[in-house]
Formats: sequence, structure tokens, C-alpha cells
Amino acid sequence: MKKGLFSVVSIFVLFSFTSVDEVIQLEEKPEVILKSWYPEFVEFPKLKVGESKILFANIPSFEKLPIRDNDIDLKTSNGQVQIEETEKSNQYIITIGNTKAKTVEFELWFDLGVHTIQLQQDDEWKNIEDLYPKVDNRILIATISLELIS
Repeated sequence: MKKGLFSVVSIFVLFSFTSVDEVIQLEEKPEVILKSWYPEFVEFPKLKVGESKILFANIPSFEKLPIRDNDIDLKTSNGQVQIEETEKSNQYIITIGNTKAKTVEFELWFDLGVHTIQLQQDDEWKNIEDLYPKVDNRILIATISLELIS
């Protein structure tokens, strides 16, 4: 009886200290796409000043990887752009206030979760955290500029 209990406790302790993070290796920098939603499904759409548009972030090379559903924060430094996250993952309502700017730049901050991501550079695997700016557990995976129209 004591041997059985000791075995169960030993297995529990072993799994408690085992890391569940997974190493994911990417051969090239992932392409990040901002798409508009209904009624038009356009990659890198033009945004109209004074109107709202639903956008979602997509990383095609992640679609078959365990990180495909990781959260992406969309940020901008333009005070006339309002970003509201929807209930759907990586989807946002973007409202452009009155501005004379011709473009708006969005930063896409990818949540690493429990994964270690390596990117191949110069025939060597490098931790993506060493290649991109990192804040908390997120990396700045892309900066995308979209055109504004009046």
C-alpha cells in the first residue's frame, strides 16, 4: 500500500516540475496579415476617416501549429484611432477619428503562451525573443501600415 502511494506521489511531483512548453521552429519570419471583414474580405484594406471597420489578424504559417489561436494585441500610437477587441479571437473594430494623416501604423503583439519559438537565421536557430522587441510575454511580431482615405 505504501509503495503504491509513494509511486503516485512520485509521479505527481515529477509532472509538477516538468515544463510543458514546446519548442516551435520556423524557417522564415512569419507573414502577418490584417484583413477586413464583411462585406468585403480584403487584405490590408484602406480605412475611411470617420468610419469603423472590422479587421482581423491572421498569420497563415501558424495555421497548423499549436500557437495558431494565441492572442494578438493590436496597438497604435495614433490618438485618432480607436481599437476595440471583439469576442472573436484576434478580431477588432477599428474606428478612425478626424485626422489628416495619410496612413495609420498598427503594431501586432503576439502572445507566446508557454511556447518557445525559434527562427532560423544564417543557418542557426535563434530564440524569437532575442530577435523581436518583447514586453511581458508578447513579442512585436509585425508593424503594418494601412492607408487612410477621406
